[in-house]
Amino acid sequence: MFILRTIEIFIKLLPSIFALRRDRKKWINQDKTEIDSEQFRKNARKVLNTFISLGPVYIKLGQWLSSRADILPQPYLEELAKLQDSVPAAPFDQVKPIIEKDFGPINKKFDKIDPNSIAGASLGQVYLGSISGQQVAIKVKRPGIEKVVAKDIKVLKRILPLGLRFVDPNLRYSAKAMLSQFIESIHEEMDYT
Repeated sequence: MFILRTIEIFIKLLPSIFALRRDRKKWINQDKTEIDSEQFRKNARKVLNTFISLGPVYIKLGQWLSSRADILPQPYLEELAKLQDSVPAAPFDQVKPIIEKDFGPINKKFDKIDPNSIAGASLGQVYLGSISGQQVAIKVKRPGIEKVVAKDIKVLKRILPLGLRFVDPNLRYSAKAMLSQFIESIHEEMDYT
């Protein structure tokens, strides 16, 4: 399963890496008026859709990259910024067991919980509820997210050396540090304590 996921991710990311490398080179070396912005935007949309198709870790990676003007051309930043918007929540029937595992039976701990999330993100979602008449927000990790994150981080570490062969040489030296920083940010975001 791990090998299949590694192959899937590498095959899906490779065209994005090539497009980004080509576009970044043009962005850095040319007068911005000579750049085909529409082609850049088209390539950036493909990267966006690739990250969405690969799931939560890659959505989070896209969100993180959307603030890295030192790495990405402006059209990529703008497209990947769309990942900052709300991500559809998992169905409440999948989330309810997680809430009950953390808090006990819902009907004993909460007066009520609205089954419609008020916010969804790549790693979790938020629900409104009440305890003793006091309104509370309940932040819940997506079902199975720990396993998904652990597996995809392992894959990222495995494919990084392969992917670096296709990346701008100026980024190769800092890529491992950036990956470590990204992994640390995911773990911090998943710590709900």
